[in-house]
Amino acid sequence: MNRKGFTLIELMIVVVIIGILAALAIPRFLEASKKAKITEAKGVVKQLYNLQQAFYQEQGHYPPAAQLTAPTSTSDFTPTWSGSNKPIADSISFNIPSGKPRFNYSTLAGGGASAVANGQDGSLANVVVQIDVSGNLTSTIP
Repeated sequence: MNRKGFTLIELMIVVVIIGILAALAIPRFLEASKKAKITEAKGVVKQLYNLQQAFYQEQGHYPPAAQLTAPTSTSDFTPTWSGSNKPIADSISFNIPSGKPRFNYSTLAGGGASAVANGQDGSLANVVVQIDVSGNLTSTIP
């Protein structure tokens, strides 16, 4: 008797192996994704800092504080700044690499900037990225 095909035991073993591989791979992927988002925030904060330094070189003073608030839903989002330094960020092609910010970005009147996770992305809870007036970039990652 020559039967072709797989037995139920063989199929169950394959499913268990795939499950084990997925259990090992998914947490690593999520951690790598979180690190990438934080790296993106660091880049945006550094870009804000550089914009403020350029403004200081041209105007002799830092721009007033402003804030870019991330969306609270997954609907389409056009970044809008509160405060009076919108032209600075917009005129020097400030953009969020992913198109939709995952952080609330703020500029400080004294030349610093910060990014605080907005809670929309659970993996970023309590993450804060900031840069001081001297250009020292720090991040608080729980």
